[in-house]
Amino acid sequence: MTRSTAACLFWIVLVACGGSEREPIEFESSAPLSVLSTASQATLLAPAAASAGEPAGEQPGADEEQVADPVRRLFDQEFIDACYAEAVSALAEGPRIHLREDVPIVLLTAPEALERRKAFAAQLDQDGGMTMGMDMLADFVFSDAMLGRYLPDEKVIYIIEEVVDRHSGGDRDDAETLFFNVLVHELVHAYDDQVYGVMPTVTDIFAYVEEPERMPEMQALMSLFEGRATYAAELACDHAGRPMALPIPTVENAQRRNMARGNGDVASEMGAGMINIVARAKLVQYAYGREFAKQAFDFGGEKFFGEVFESLPISLAELEDFKRFKLRWAEQLAERIEAEEAEQEAQEQGLEDGPSGTGAVD
Repeated sequence: MTRSTAACLFWIVLVACGGSEREPIEFESSAPLSVLSTASQATLLAPAAASAGEPAGEQPGADEEQVADPVRRLFDQEFIDACYAEAVSALAEGPRIHLREDVPIVLLTAPEALERRKAFAAQLDQDGGMTMGMDMLADFVFSDAMLGRYLPDEKVIYIIEEVVDRHSGGDRDDAETLFFNVLVHELVHAYDDQVYGVMPTVTDIFAYVEEPERMPEMQALMSLFEGRATYAAELACDHAGRPMALPIPTVENAQRRNMARGNGDVASEMGAGMINIVARAKLVQYAYGREFAKQAFDFGGEKFFGEVFESLPISLAELEDFKRFKLRWAEQLAERIEAEEAEQEAQEQGLEDGPSGTGAVD
């Protein structure tokens, strides 16, 4: 299997299971908002001078008069700070997730997201000529069609305002609810990165692309991460008294989802059909990931996820059957306890024998 083909299959897996919900990922100003200069923050947060999907153009200087903005900027820093504080509190009180460090939130326009995606994509193929598979991989890492993504390489959460606006139908209250949903989901990923160090970086993703035989492992891993973030976000939203703006994945919905559509000719319809078959299978696993996370939380609370991540990799069979995973975990736990008891017994025996091996010294 070529690197490009593996990347293409990998994209199908991850678009079905990756990030906050996609509407169907870097690098001009990659610094977090909290460490950017005031001017740079203004560039990221100030109104853009172009419509969505077109170049943003130059931002007015400090002494220049701001012109009317055809792209609605929904969220100012005051709202972001308040929403962040509410999200952190809801995660702490709901699923008992306590962030160790604050996570910078960066808002991007669609053109800014495209520029970052373009810069990232340029690094993927050093042999020249971007292939479809590698291009799709770039879309997973950064895209102007995603709602939000936490990048462990940068320790930053990115949210695309126009996508939030489109998903909300232009309704301000719905947009704020959706922003909160996306934020708590991505903060769970940040927490798992901070506490467990399990979130895959871009380098990790490439390692899986280079070894296609490990695809099922990555597939199960991403389904687990996304299912966990989805369920934890549900608990946080419930505690905050906010509705779930993102759909809760179910097996039934996954089996009906269309990720691709043909344009009427036989070849494109067959291609779309194949993609949908694979994508639906992955979305079903995404639903299983949420159910696994729910059962794990019900069994041992948030602390049990430390045991789950300690037991990685997880198989697709275990993802679909929490009892199967729990059996393996219990067996490994028994072995660990037995080994610890044996080590402690050996240490105690050594103390009894004393330094000379002839008995303890009074």
